[in-house]
Amino acid sequence: MAQKQKGFVQLLVLFAVIMYLVLGFVTPIVNRRLSPTEGFAKFVCRPVPKSVTEIKMDRLIRWDGWHRYVFNFKIDEADLSPILNSWPFQEIKYFKYSPEYGGIKIGGLQNTPWEMEGMTLYNIRSGEAEPEWFNIEQLDSPKVYVYIVRDVYRLRLLVYSKKLGEAYFIDYRSPD
Repeated sequence: MAQKQKGFVQLLVLFAVIMYLVLGFVTPIVNRRLSPTEGFAKFVCRPVPKSVTEIKMDRLIRWDGWHRYVFNFKIDEADLSPILNSWPFQEIKYFKYSPEYGGIKIGGLQNTPWEMEGMTLYNIRSGEAEPEWFNIEQLDSPKVYVYIVRDVYRLRLLVYSKKLGEAYFIDYRSPD
């Protein structure tokens, strides 16, 4: 019996070492650093509209397929159309970001059975911090557009302030 336990423990240790090595090689590949411009072209719109400047990007990727990309950039209102036409966005009536817990609430989606949708963007309670440049709650009367895919829970959110000529784009995806 002791021999079986010893063999089982050795097998567990071998499995742990193999997983450590695999994840050690996979994680850097998955988390390859994109520049903000490369990230914008990959997740927001390609080609990048001419008026887009001052692109800032925050990202978090996990090996299981979950990711969150947050972009902040300056853009002319006329250049919003390539972004809005890249996915079937809907304009929504209600948007609120709560900095005390890092959550987003949206509402007013057309042709949906739910009235409100919520998600945690930054897990403030567990110590995750927003980037210094992130001040989405300061936008005055922004126009907000959303695209949601339910089966994998993918949310794309565009928040635009005409007054500031500034936008936020969030690409959030749960694991498949």
